[in-house]
Amino acid sequence: MIFKELGNTGLKVSEIGLGTEYLFRESKETTIDVINHAIKHKINYVDILFTVQNYLEKLAAGIKGHRDQLIITGHLGTKDNEGRFQKTRNIEECKKSFLKMLSILEIDYVDILNIQFVTLKDLPKLFNAGGLYELALSFQKEGKAKFIGISTHNVSIAIQAVNSGKIDTIMFPINFVNHNLSGREELLTTCLKKRIGLIAIKPFAGGKLLMRNQTVYIAKYQTGGIKLKKKIPRDLTPMQCINYVNSLPGVSVVLTGVKSVEELNENLKYLTQKEKDRDFSSLIEFFKNDTN
Repeated sequence: MIFKELGNTGLKVSEIGLGTEYLFRESKETTIDVINHAIKHKINYVDILFTVQNYLEKLAAGIKGHRDQLIITGHLGTKDNEGRFQKTRNIEECKKSFLKMLSILEIDYVDILNIQFVTLKDLPKLFNAGGLYELALSFQKEGKAKFIGISTHNVSIAIQAVNSGKIDTIMFPINFVNHNLSGREELLTTCLKKRIGLIAIKPFAGGKLLMRNQTVYIAKYQTGGIKLKKKIPRDLTPMQCINYVNSLPGVSVVLTGVKSVEELNENLKYLTQKEKDRDFSSLIEFFKNDTN
């Protein structure tokens, strides 16, 4: 495993990260197995997306005894609505949800506190007094968060955020489909120049790129701004997707979501396969002519 600097944070993160979104509906035993397997293979970046109690309880069992080995991202912006996650921008709800997350996970802090699902509607209020950024700062001052980031599925928002001088990390979709996305190159270059930690999400476009030999519809939120309907090549592999994203300047970690040890092992092949088996050059050509 290669470890990269996460922007200017001083943290060194594994080039492959563990996303836990798809463990939401899996069993406690599966969740523990996936986390233990990830740690065994030197994955140290873990993203905890929701503040739903049952989900957090399963994750708590997985990370127990491993806190000092992990770099954990927690999120502001959703609440537990009877066992389902629900987006909220209510400050008191977000505050309560974050503190609940720390309590259930039995941890004192998160390494990165991420303001999630930022949209064009959210952006004007994000950095205002009484907004979510101010709440994140308060948790940072209390020692409950080391660094602050945002996540968005809109490239113009991502560029504005990294130019704001207020955040340490940005989460944004990076995959084959958005190779020619207007603004993506600017985002990558700016993250590198300003030393903002870029956490690449959706390397598989929400799993659509792994639906081999099927015609799929890929939505804008899965690419940061491009929609596409296309038949996926029968020989496309997870390690090609991961290798492509990791080859881009400015990317600190590729966040891969899995729901089983078997899926995690497919991703981990990236670490051991020969370069010719990870080659992605033909896939750039395959996707770029259809994106706009």
